[in-house]
Amino acid sequence: MFLPRLTQRIRQRREKRQKSNLLLVACLLAVLSLDDRKLLRGRYLGSKNIGCTRKQINNLFQELGSHQRRAYRMSVDQFTDLHEKLLPNLMKEFPTTRKWGRVPNGDIHLKLRLSAALRYYAGGSPLDIMLTHGISKSSVYRSIWGTTDAINATPSLSFNQNNAEIPSHEEQAEIAEGFKLRSRAGFDKICLAVDGMLVWTVQPSAADCEELKVGERQFHCARKDKFGMNLMAGCDHMCRFRWADLRHPGLASDYLAFATSDLGVQLEHDNNDIIKPGYTMVGDNTWVPQQWMATPISGHCISGTDDAYNFYHSQVRITIERAFGIFVHRWGILRRPLSM
Repeated sequence: MFLPRLTQRIRQRREKRQKSNLLLVACLLAVLSLDDRKLLRGRYLGSKNIGCTRKQINNLFQELGSHQRRAYRMSVDQFTDLHEKLLPNLMKEFPTTRKWGRVPNGDIHLKLRLSAALRYYAGGSPLDIMLTHGISKSSVYRSIWGTTDAINATPSLSFNQNNAEIPSHEEQAEIAEGFKLRSRAGFDKICLAVDGMLVWTVQPSAADCEELKVGERQFHCARKDKFGMNLMAGCDHMCRFRWADLRHPGLASDYLAFATSDLGVQLEHDNNDIIKPGYTMVGDNTWVPQQWMATPISGHCISGTDDAYNFYHSQVRITIERAFGIFVHRWGILRRPLSM
């Protein structure tokens, strides 16, 4: 009998305390005038906000000095040019109007959001970005995802002109001339160098696997002993990416990932002239030799001519390996596991 009575008394006291708190809040709201409510620093009465001072992007560049290019992986002029291209989509991603109240610490400038995203891409820690930019951790992540969506929605930042999947026939001819200058054998019909790369991720959770309808082991690449996604890409003679596809887990082979991509399906069905007639791409032994894909000659006991072909073929194909190396070295986020 004692325990039920004690529990009842505790419940009554709790209810009484809640009613008192509600009554106190109601009294405060009644006393506050409309002008006083505008001076509240939070979104609602009683909210707690950590005060911080927004950093000016020019001050960041000035304090970094000669290290600015290394910190952002681009010069100040390139940063300004990138901001101008992204500005329309950044304004859509980060509207300045609010339904209720004001931003406690002031609005975040779009250049500051772009700066936070670039520092994260370059390998910066969200906690360090918070301190250097004067924004909250949630604002850091909102800046990253919003900037990423803005980049994907900007046609001028696509791989090819007119947002095409691969270079046009005219561009393929220019790329082939570039490869010819780099090839000691004079290969003059190569329009792309293609290969695959593992994008390192954390081990997917059971919930992630259930949502994606893919088993956890499918993401594990035994060759590298890492979890990740298989990135298929093609580059030109300047190590610039001109095509990419990311849809398969790390266990999938490069051939499967390419064959099921939109480009691979179009080439297999041979229903268009997406590759200029007489031109080809270069890949390693993962691919099957096709009219549009030049691969090395397999085998150990091969003739001197075949061995020379493999050497000069590798001299051109290694361009995509260099492109992957530049890609990972420039954007440090790829050197640690990405969250799913």
